[in-house]
Amino acid sequence: MIKPYLIEIRMMGEPKHTARQLIYDIHKKFRVHGAVKHRPVPHMSLFGPFRCHSLREVIHTIGEVGSEFSELEYDIDGFDYFELKKKFLFITTSSRKNVIYLKIKPSKELKEFRHTLAKKLLKITDSVNFDQDSKDKFKFHATIAMKDIHHKFDEIWDYLQNYDIKTNGMCYRITLLNQGKIMYEYELPTKRLLNRQQSLRRRPRRRITRK
Repeated sequence: MIKPYLIEIRMMGEPKHTARQLIYDIHKKFRVHGAVKHRPVPHMSLFGPFRCHSLREVIHTIGEVGSEFSELEYDIDGFDYFELKKKFLFITTSSRKNVIYLKIKPSKELKEFRHTLAKKLLKITDSVNFDQDSKDKFKFHATIAMKDIHHKFDEIWDYLQNYDIKTNGMCYRITLLNQGKIMYEYELPTKRLLNRQQSLRRRPRRRITRK
């Protein structure tokens, strides 16, 4: 059964442009398609995917936690990857490197926001990813290549060593998606809940990032 909802941070400014350019570069050079769907939207997932009995309660929770913060800062520092492992009786029988991502170093505030949000949402959703309940084990990341990269992983990884990605970003909105489309956004500075139309029309102020 589909779990349609996801909560994420959509990148702005330099981090967004850097991640999007990397996605297109990898797609073009290595003919892989996993992270390219229409126009890629660089982002960090915070919670989900999930289903729930009361979307109103989920929205209230986002606002309740978000009301304690006005901005959430993070650093981007290099690359890493996820490896999907299959096991039988605790023995790894196969593995596939299926995601390459930008490493995100969250600020203390971002870690606290995500952890507090996850603990509350685990009580009212059907999410079974209990890593989300950990403040320190949860991996903040922004995917730049995925799914069909296994057989080309070494080539892509070598190519990325030519890049020295270090930059800083700031988040002013928390985005709730329904099957990949913006449903609502909570705007941290103004404490406002924006519907889809308002979210697409209104743009939060931007902050110059440091290299």
